Amino acid sequence: MAGVLVTGGTGTLGRVLVPRLITAGHEVRVLSRSAAPVLTDGATAAQGDVRTGEGVAAAADSADVVVHAATNPARRMRDTEVAGARHVAQAARAVGAHLIYVSIVGVDRHRYAYYRAKREAEQEVADSGARWTVQRATQFHDLLARFLAAGVFIRTPNLAFQVVDAGEVADRLVQLVSGPVAGMVPDFAGPEVLSIGDLARIRAEVTGRRARLLRVPRVGFLRDFDAGMHLAPDHRDGRITWERWLQTRGRRRPITG
Repeated sequence: MAGVLVTGGTGTLGRVLVPRLITAGHEVRVLSRSAAPVLTDGATAAQGDVRTGEGVAAAADSADVVVHAATNPARRMRDTEVAGARHVAQAARAVGAHLIYVSIVGVDRHRYAYYRAKREAEQEVADSGARWTVQRATQFHDLLARFLAAGVFIRTPNLAFQVVDAGEVADRLVQLVSGPVAGMVPDFAGPEVLSIGDLARIRAEVTGRRARLLRVPRVGFLRDFDAGMHLAPDHRDGRITWERWLQTRGRRRPITG
């Protein structure tokens, strides 16, 4: 059993990771900016902000493992990703904890600003002097569901995603928590590479909700997405397909419109 601090414990990944860690017998503390976050039974809360470092060292005190899953691609992105990784890594190093950083497949070759920030965060972790492991994963089902729920999404000629279940990534992280320090570990990706057209079509078939795909040119970072730099076809570790994930999150309805 280990004492585990989880940053981002109330996010998409953290919400499924924390209960798995508890089930595995670990003592889990969740770092949150909120004074009273909604927590899984059995977890304790620590207040702090990875962006400024406030409260992070205190939260990491006595931790054996720190899982850094806090992320924000929109608001104060570089503060969250780069400075956040630096602050968390410093705290982990100070107590001799094993730092596990959750990153994204392709950040080392992609021009998307958020991915570049994640790559810088990886470097902060590796250069920190802490004992570290980095796990990259592909996009979660939840993310593509949110994109398509907006009703309109982009489409380049070859745009595809290899979506993965957040719970399956959490299972991998639980294994890493119980294992040795490993540095950069193999990517973790979903079971299938699907074009954005197929993702939208399957969603319509399962949920009855359509999304319009707007054709856009392959320019800038969109060229990298079109080239599949965010995919890991040699690492189809996940088992839950897009269709199966959708089927567990809403009953089938007739397609209209």
